[in-house]
Amino acid sequence: MKRSSRLKWVHNENMESNFKHACGLAIELVSETITSLKRERDRYDFDTEVAINSLLQHVMVLLNACVKQPLEGIARVGCSCIRHLLFTTGKQLGDHLNVVCRGLADACNGSLEAVHLVLIPFTQPNRLDGGDNGLVRVYARKDTPSAVAKRLTTLTQQVFLNEQQYSQVDMLNKESIGPTPEEKVEQYMRSYVIAWPADRLSNKPSRVPFSDLVIGLLAHSLLIQTINDLFVGDKHPTTKSTTGFSELLKVLTPQTMSMLLDAVWDSYEVCIAFNHRPGLRYLIQKVGCLNDYTPGLVKQAQKSYITYINTILYLRINVKEQKREKEEEEGEGAERSEEGGALKTLQKSSGNYSHAGLSLESIDTSWEGILDTCLKEASCQLCAAYSLMYSTQGQSSILKHKPVVNKKGSKKDLTLEEDPEAVQERFSVNDIEHWTSTVVSVLNMYYGLSDEMFRLLLPAIYPSTIELCVNVTDNRVRSAVKSILEKVGRLKYLV
Repeated sequence: MKRSSRLKWVHNENMESNFKHACGLAIELVSETITSLKRERDRYDFDTEVAINSLLQHVMVLLNACVKQPLEGIARVGCSCIRHLLFTTGKQLGDHLNVVCRGLADACNGSLEAVHLVLIPFTQPNRLDGGDNGLVRVYARKDTPSAVAKRLTTLTQQVFLNEQQYSQVDMLNKESIGPTPEEKVEQYMRSYVIAWPADRLSNKPSRVPFSDLVIGLLAHSLLIQTINDLFVGDKHPTTKSTTGFSELLKVLTPQTMSMLLDAVWDSYEVCIAFNHRPGLRYLIQKVGCLNDYTPGLVKQAQKSYITYINTILYLRINVKEQKREKEEEEGEGAERSEEGGALKTLQKSSGNYSHAGLSLESIDTSWEGILDTCLKEASCQLCAAYSLMYSTQGQSSILKHKPVVNKKGSKKDLTLEEDPEAVQERFSVNDIEHWTSTVVSVLNMYYGLSDEMFRLLLPAIYPSTIELCVNVTDNRVRSAVKSILEKVGRLKYLV
């Protein structure tokens, strides 16, 4: 596949199709082999355990390499095979499920490699599309078949636009509103590379093909959805049923859960870092041919944050249920040091892993203390950022100067002629509406918790809820805050 990228596109398509077919058959063979070995108890020994573990490790290395490929078909098949191993073979894997889940976390982090690189020349307060020193350049080449470039444009719209923007773009395409056919042909024959001066003290690449960025974010979205389905699925944390989830908690080690939670939280932080760089977002707007639509990773940030909160709440509810069942079995005077599953292992290994950037050495060495602290930090970060965004809205005027694109040979210089403050303001106004829905969803999630769980989590969620009362005047947010405060008042006499 790597060699074929230098050949004609027709060879690429043929080899891609063959590779996807072979990869699918290989994963199916691995699943059947593991299932067969697990069933034959008389032949199952330590050597078989080692063989299965080694087999899964090699498979995950292959699938991680697939996820990182800048070809949509290969990246998708890598994500699909990981999902297949989890949900089709997961019940037979037992403790080996940790190998697959750790590979899933590694793949999730690896799919953001291009995003991490493109953030390097843009500092957070930077408002220039040329990077910190104005040295970022976009190189355009007319070496891409129109069908491939057109598909990349569609994926760019899916990744960087929210649902409302994407539906508008789709409607305009159906109504044939937009660039002329000649402009579309010119646009769809180009491939772009974002480049900046190399740092002599660093071995990191100093250029990122735009296709790597888009395909990586597409694969990342699929992997985050897999993590969400692994823990939560279609269930809601406010429901009483936790069928299936407790089994995963017993199998997965705290190290594995830590990696998955950190992967989801890193996804949120990277998306926020991208959204706080208006110069980079403006650059993506022009390179991605998004016209007047504001690009961003708000949709992915929301998805990652909701997945993180859902998982934390489910873990917290499940740990409470496990402790209750254990106490009922052993009696009130039983020794609690024999708590099984993740609780016992976590207390032994605390201090080596972190969630949401927190050191487990400084907090209570139990699932309850860890999860409550993570929930509090995540809630406070969201509400503080939203309050700041809301309070600074409308402080700068929006100028209506159109950006100009200058083309010089194979190098494409993007010149920003719109006031930088206006660019930041335009992006912020567009983001606030979508973050409002996220804040309301999280508050409703808290409100829907059972009375007992709500009282236990109140120290974690109350500070962030009060923060919203200071600067936010949106009726939907204030209504959700009012509901929580009313529930606090109602439960005051039940504590």
